[in-house]
Amino acid sequence: YATERQAILDAAGSLTGTTVADVGCGTGRFTAELERHADHVLGLDPDPAMLAIAARRTRASLVLGDGHRLPFADRRFDLAVAVTVCEFATDPAAVVAELSRITRPGGRVVVGALDRHSLWGLASRHQFAEPPWDSARFLTRADLRRIGEPHGAVSLGAALFAPRALPFLRFWGPALELGGRVVAPGAGAFNVLTIVTHDDGAGQTV
Repeated sequence: YATERQAILDAAGSLTGTTVADVGCGTGRFTAELERHADHVLGLDPDPAMLAIAARRTRASLVLGDGHRLPFADRRFDLAVAVTVCEFATDPAAVVAELSRITRPGGRVVVGALDRHSLWGLASRHQFAEPPWDSARFLTRADLRRIGEPHGAVSLGAALFAPRALPFLRFWGPALELGGRVVAPGAGAFNVLTIVTHDDGAGQTV
């Protein structure tokens, strides 16, 4: 979790003075972390039970809703975040389009997605037959790039290069993360799509 959290914060950039939407916030782990840095955070999730847990973890505003049809005005937020949401979306491209719609021009959309074909995915393949993973549809880096490009300047990061929680990982893990990002980003278990939103519909890739 600490590695995922840092990857999301790095992609988000400076949060000072910002308004943030955490879409698919679940139990509010990332919501609470974003709340430590941003001026105002709003969490949204389709599961009332998840929101009840989040309400005990964060003071952020919490809304019941669907990521395919966000109940927010256009350009309302400086940053929209969705972590492990696209895997369970009926239409991931529609979710990313909605995240982009509610983000101001020049703001950021940050999407964190797990990669089934990573070392972690291979080591954890037995879990994919069990809930909730048996209903998940994992996106490749190419998929993430494709659904992000219509909405702005796109970049892709990666994290979680260890196949599982190995002994003494907290000591040698940072070196593995750094080396993985430089040498083999496609081997990371946690891909991070960042979109710097534009106003004219002409996407770019960086």
